Amino acid sequence: MASGWPLCLEIQHNPKVEVMRKCFCSVFFIGLLLMVTSASAQTVTVYNSIPKPLPGNVASEGPEAYAFAELGDGLGLLASGGGTFGQITVVMSSWPCETGNWTGLPLCTTTPGATFVQPITVKLYSVGQGLTGPVPVSLLGSITQTFNIPYRPSSTPSLCGGDAQRWYNSKDQTCYHGLAAAITVNFSNQHIMVPANNKAIVTVAYNTSHYGPSPIGNTACNLTSAGCPYDSLNISTDGSTNFTGAVSAPLDPNSIFVNYTLPNLACSPSTVVTGFLALDVGCWTGYHPQIQVQVNTNGKPNKKGSAP
Repeated sequence: MASGWPLCLEIQHNPKVEVMRKCFCSVFFIGLLLMVTSASAQTVTVYNSIPKPLPGNVASEGPEAYAFAELGDGLGLLASGGGTFGQITVVMSSWPCETGNWTGLPLCTTTPGATFVQPITVKLYSVGQGLTGPVPVSLLGSITQTFNIPYRPSSTPSLCGGDAQRWYNSKDQTCYHGLAAAITVNFSNQHIMVPANNKAIVTVAYNTSHYGPSPIGNTACNLTSAGCPYDSLNISTDGSTNFTGAVSAPLDPNSIFVNYTLPNLACSPSTVVTGFLALDVGCWTGYHPQIQVQVNTNGKPNKKGSAP
């Protein structure tokens, strides 16, 4: 007997058998079509500012260098007809070396594949409209997850014009200081409905020696030449939606959301109220966190998703 797809194309000379065979095939194909349709509707990307492939590194800001506790962006989400939040991916920029320092003093050295352990919190907020722009209204959900973040590769002065700070990426033949790396969390189990206005704020937070939600303080790694790896970990601020594969756009093209601990590095320091997540207005044109947001549209979350 034939097997696989030819089974439904097999010719039967008995009219009754032929009718039964055709009915079976019709039901089979209709069921298959429904399964495929259901699977395709399972997850929808409603926001994406992460290009594929990622470059070796991206523009970024970190809490230790820029004195903040939390950083993210207001997102206009593609209308998906409802659903719940699924996977959220954010691009990070890793500058620490396994030994040595990215400054080249001493020379950065990293074993290929070496990583450090880093807890990172991703938060979701609903969005309202304030006097000067979008504002966070309420915390919808939060996930703190521990990631294995890759150290940046060893410096390669011979391939970077004698520059002892940067590493050479053979994929795009470019030298970089840091290493772009994406992290992904999954909100599916929290069953958070997409707001009716199709807007959300996504933020990233983690602790460093002196900044973050709960600064760690000085520890043994502060005394090493490499320093503490979390002090050289940044959040990408290199995003735009002017590329093939981008989905939707930031709520404010010129601003992002930051909870500053010290106001002097904000766009307008005199207007910043420290300790609160607020729109940092006016100096972020073309420099937004790189984020992808997926939504579960049929109540059956895709555990793997299609994150970068």
